[in-house]
Amino acid sequence: MGIGKDGVLPWKLPGDLKFFKEFTLITSDPVKKNAVIMGRKTWESIPVKSRPLPGRLNVILTRSGTFDFATVENVVICASMESALKLLASTPYCLSIEKVFVIGGGQVLREYLKGPACEAIHLTDIQSSIECDTFIPPVDFSVFQPWYSSFPVIESNIRHSFVSFVRVRKSVAETHESNGKESTEVDTKNDKFEKENFSFLPKMVYDRHEEYQYLNLVEDIIRSGAQKNDRTGTGTLSKFGCQMRFNLRKKFPLMTT
Repeated sequence: MGIGKDGVLPWKLPGDLKFFKEFTLITSDPVKKNAVIMGRKTWESIPVKSRPLPGRLNVILTRSGTFDFATVENVVICASMESALKLLASTPYCLSIEKVFVIGGGQVLREYLKGPACEAIHLTDIQSSIECDTFIPPVDFSVFQPWYSSFPVIESNIRHSFVSFVRVRKSVAETHESNGKESTEVDTKNDKFEKENFSFLPKMVYDRHEEYQYLNLVEDIIRSGAQKNDRTGTGTLSKFGCQMRFNLRKKFPLMTT
């Protein structure tokens, strides 16, 4: 679960950066944009020519008032994660912001991943041994379930894949806090894992759930499959060369990160 070394990314993967840009930039509503929340050190780690991240509202968490980027377009300064989320939920931001992504650094992510406002986790699973000095906690599988995992690719001799998890339950700590008493049970947000409840996910991930892949494949076969006769006289529709990936929720907990 390493994410950094000496204040920068410990790997060079152009494909990873491209995926991050598309993921945080694209919106379903063309008149809206997304917001990215980051700590001051993460902001400073971005090359000057690349900041603020274009096409997105950059929200920087800092308690210091000595920085002069508060007047930069598409940049907002907040003292805490709580104040940032409160600001984005109020007018005019609630009318113009579609999704909010928390992108770092380590301390910000460690605090946010434990909070109830975290609805999904999207990470690049680096399947190589790389020295890091900044880490995030492992995904809590009692609270989050895998939604999608891409096929692994190799770039710069590093094998990696893109993985998304969705929150399906409250943590025990949240249940305790909401009930006002200790409880050994975990409140279930969605035992049936009904996908319409996760429509907040970016479309490029939402549509890749295994059931949607299956339904899209069936629709494609019905629309353009080759007709063949069979012994029953009913006939069949078939299409060859299609691929799918099944059993993600059973498989992924065995993978290492």
